[in-house]
Amino acid sequence: MIIGRRQVVAAGATWPLTMLPGAVSAALRRVTIGANPAGTNFNVIAGGFAQLIQRRLGIPSIVRPYAGSSVYVPLLHRGEITLGINAGIDSYLAFRGEPPYGAPMTRIRALMAVYPLGYAYWVKASSGLRSIEELRGRRVVLNYRSLVQLSRLNRAVLATAGLGEGDIEVVTAAGLPEGASLVAEGRADACAMGYRLPLVLQMHATIPGGLRFLELGGDEAKVAEIMPGAWVEAIEPSETSVGIDGPMRVAMYDTYLTAGLHIEDEDAYRLVELLHGAWAELQSDYTLLADVPSSSLVPSNHPLPYHAGAAAYFRDAGAWTADHERTQAALLGG
Repeated sequence: MIIGRRQVVAAGATWPLTMLPGAVSAALRRVTIGANPAGTNFNVIAGGFAQLIQRRLGIPSIVRPYAGSSVYVPLLHRGEITLGINAGIDSYLAFRGEPPYGAPMTRIRALMAVYPLGYAYWVKASSGLRSIEELRGRRVVLNYRSLVQLSRLNRAVLATAGLGEGDIEVVTAAGLPEGASLVAEGRADACAMGYRLPLVLQMHATIPGGLRFLELGGDEAKVAEIMPGAWVEAIEPSETSVGIDGPMRVAMYDTYLTAGLHIEDEDAYRLVELLHGAWAELQSDYTLLADVPSSSLVPSNHPLPYHAGAAAYFRDAGAWTADHERTQAALLGG
C-alpha cells in the first residue's frame, strides 16, 4: 500500500464512550517515551506527553532521547520502551522490513497521529543559494546514520531537481544536530530537517546572517515516488518560522505516537483517550500543535496498524470509518 497525504476524518470534540474497565491496568507501571535528541520537535512533544501522563494518570513517565528514531524503533518492537514518537515514513519502512531494518518490525503499532512535519534543505543565507538545483557540486548532508528514513527522503528532495549522489559531494552525519553543526561550521553547504524545529531557530540565531530554506525542484512527484508516505505542500512565512522569505513548497510527512504489542489493550485505550481528550490543552502549550485539529489524529491512510486498544477508543469516539477498517485489515493481512 502506498500512503500519501493524510486523510482527515471529521469528529466532534466530545463523544459518548464505551469505557474499558479500570483506569489503567496494573501492567502499565512506568512509561518511557523514545524520542530524538533535545532541540528536536519529537523530544519537545514527547516531554509534553510524559508530563500529561504522569500528572493525569499518576504513572511515572520519562523521555529517553536517542540519536534518531532508527535506533529506538527496534526497542519498541521488542517491548524495551513503552512508546515512541516516530515519523510515518520510518514506521512504513520498519513495519515492512525495508532498509535499514533487516526484518519486518511487525510488533509495532500506531496509537495516533501527532502532527505533519514540513521538511526541506537549508543553507547559510550568506551563501546566496535559493534552490535545490544550486546544490550541484556542493557539500550536502545526504545521510543521517541514526535517521535512515531521512536519508531516503533527502534523496527524494534532491531528485526533484534531477540531482543524485553523483551530482553532489556526499556528507554523512550522525543525526540532525551534527548535520546542522556541519553547515554552521562551514564543513557542509546544506542539510535538511523540519523547518519548525527548535534546532532551526537556534541555528538561525547562531549563524551570522541566519539561514535560508531552499525551494524544491520542479519534479515534485519524486518525493512520494522515492519515499512513500511523504507528499509536497505549500507553506507561508510565519512568526514561528525562520529562513522562509515567501511562499514555498516543501516535503511533508506525518508523525505518530507508536507502541508495541507488549502494551495491553486497556492501557493503549486509556493513553489515547487521555491525549486525545487533552488535545486543546496540548495545543495551548505547544505552538507546533496549535494548528493541528484533534480530528486529524486518526488518519485512515496509516502506514502501520493501529493498536487494538487505540482502534477501540476511536470506534467509541465515532472517529473510526470503513476506510480505517479496510486499511487496518490490509496491514494485518486480513
